[in-house]
Amino acid sequence: MATLLFEIGTEELPSWFVRQADDAIVGIVSARLGGAGLAHGAIRRYSTPRRLAVLVDDLAAFSERRPDVRRGPAESAAFDADGRPTKAAIGFARASGVDPADLLVEDTDKGRYVFARRELGGDPAAELLPPLLAGVIDDLPAPRKMRWGDGDAAFVRPLAWLVALLDDAVVPVRFAGIEAGRTSRGHRFLHEGPIELAHAGDYPDALDRASVSADRSERRASVIASAESAAATAGLLLERDSALEEEVTDLVESPSAILGSFDARFLDLPDAVLATVMIHHQRFFPTREQGGALAASFVAISNNRVPDDTVVRAGYEQVLRGRLDDARFFWDADRRATLAQHAWALAGIAFHKELGSMADKVARVAKATRRLAELLGVSKEEAAVLKQALPLFRADLATQMVYELPELEGTMGCAYARAEGLPEAVAIALEDGVLPRGPSGALAASRVGALLSIADRLDTVTGFFAIGRRPSGSADPFGVRRAALGALRTLTAQGWRVPLPKVLQAVAGSYSAPVVEDDVLADVERYLWDRVAGLLAEEGIAPMVVRAAVHGSRSVIGAARRAHLLQGLVAVPGFADLLTLHKRAANLAKQTGGAARVKPGLFRDPVEGPLHDALPEARRGVERLMAGVRKQLAPWDLGHGPGVELQGLDAAVAEVVRLKAPLDAFFEGVMVMVDDAEVRGNRLALLGEVADALSDLGALSYLEAPAEA
Repeated sequence: MATLLFEIGTEELPSWFVRQADDAIVGIVSARLGGAGLAHGAIRRYSTPRRLAVLVDDLAAFSERRPDVRRGPAESAAFDADGRPTKAAIGFARASGVDPADLLVEDTDKGRYVFARRELGGDPAAELLPPLLAGVIDDLPAPRKMRWGDGDAAFVRPLAWLVALLDDAVVPVRFAGIEAGRTSRGHRFLHEGPIELAHAGDYPDALDRASVSADRSERRASVIASAESAAATAGLLLERDSALEEEVTDLVESPSAILGSFDARFLDLPDAVLATVMIHHQRFFPTREQGGALAASFVAISNNRVPDDTVVRAGYEQVLRGRLDDARFFWDADRRATLAQHAWALAGIAFHKELGSMADKVARVAKATRRLAELLGVSKEEAAVLKQALPLFRADLATQMVYELPELEGTMGCAYARAEGLPEAVAIALEDGVLPRGPSGALAASRVGALLSIADRLDTVTGFFAIGRRPSGSADPFGVRRAALGALRTLTAQGWRVPLPKVLQAVAGSYSAPVVEDDVLADVERYLWDRVAGLLAEEGIAPMVVRAAVHGSRSVIGAARRAHLLQGLVAVPGFADLLTLHKRAANLAKQTGGAARVKPGLFRDPVEGPLHDALPEARRGVERLMAGVRKQLAPWDLGHGPGVELQGLDAAVAEVVRLKAPLDAFFEGVMVMVDDAEVRGNRLALLGEVADALSDLGALSYLEAPAEA
């Protein structure tokens, strides 16, 4: 067994790619080694802005041996009358890698055929590795790659060096004109000269001595620990931000925290402005006082360690001061006009050439929001807030602050509303209306803000569907998928049990050009239900359960609750058998046309009455189950929800499952399709009531397959 080291040295990599490659490289190397038949032990990964590497333990010296059997032509076609191999046999032998004399003739169920048998594998790892490792570079996923030099090789950034060692021997890998060797590089500023590696296993310690923290998880922990320590020296608390922590980790090889400060006069800017400038534009961590107030200090993570960081700190502070001066200018300039005045400028901001300006979009959203408010019901206080918020929604898009810092859309609407002295509920609604900002972003907390958010996002989805700009595959240039997910998450978080078609009609009714046709609206509804199914799958719901829940629901939260309930029910003993009987009953009941009523006086068999008598209990059980799941699954963020604890619903489950025995007895003892039309119709009507008794649980026919298993 040997140790394999493969290091890809590059010019500075983008931070997003370092994280992506670090996640993928172990799987890629393992797949390549497995495909070559090379057994191996643990694979350790290393990544920094200048390198990607793997260290493979216990790599086999030879590929695994395995038999290879191929069937060729029939014996009659493989040999002539004298027993000599024909051209067909010779060609088959050549293609199979054996000598024609080694071909075998064997009996099969289709006659006698020629076979080639050989043993594959047993190849030295040293011979298999060069093309295998070069392929790893090609396999690393990246949406964009570049070419350099005269060759056709492409990568995210030009390669600077390659290291490939099998124990102490160099593996002759070649990529983009670079030959692998045993020479690596240390930290750009903190280590002089190359690193000569005598053995693959020396790699981690050698990098550590060269001031490179190559283990990403350890480097991330070091970033956080050093930043918190730097803040603590001034008695401050670090403002943690997971996205910033991830990014900074992949910008440095040897993290060093530096505490800086800025003029306290900037603290009268909104906290969100200060935090956005520091985090998103300077990659600095904000700090807070022990009491929670934002402090006039920050922590920067440097890729250099110097005895005296005065000059470095001054540079950070100077750059931040310029950014904050700009933010101060925007803040003061924007407040010279009211939000209502900024809203007039939305007419000059394009939304889409076929869907009008942002003013047109906001006007549509206002109409849709009013319709949704009528549909869902709002209090007098909420109606008053909505009346004030609608004309100001997204007005901050016309401000200089949002133009320069687009991450602050909505946040600045809230801030400027507060600065104007508008009611706090109006300010909150203006920010809530643009939430969520991403797949897992925070949702609107206020009902008015949620109405705005849903109307705005569904206006986007409906509009782009109407003009034929629908998302396809991974392509979604207009953010339709993101808008759809945000609307659905907000609907469930608010607990609104409104039928989805009615929500879409309220939104589509705000469009005059283009007109949203019925077939387009139907496509939008199908698209949204598909997204609901995807979000439920993220919560661990089985596909067939998702289908049963979605096809049996009209509201999004209703479908989600049914999905969680059914996910638990399918595991209950007896319920799977009941599903099979229920489907049989439902299929037969379709022949009644749905209009017949049960007449107990037409019962002719002793098993009919007990089945009819069992239905009220089954209905009560279903009602109790639905009430229980509504209680357990209060409004939640769809895609990030909990499961249902069916242990608390045992009695209700038992009421439903007890229907199995009389229904089983009915099918065992009664012929439904008898000659007597009245009796036949009455039995079909009874089965119709059986089907209806459980219908509120969902489209149960989709659950038959797992029930049979």
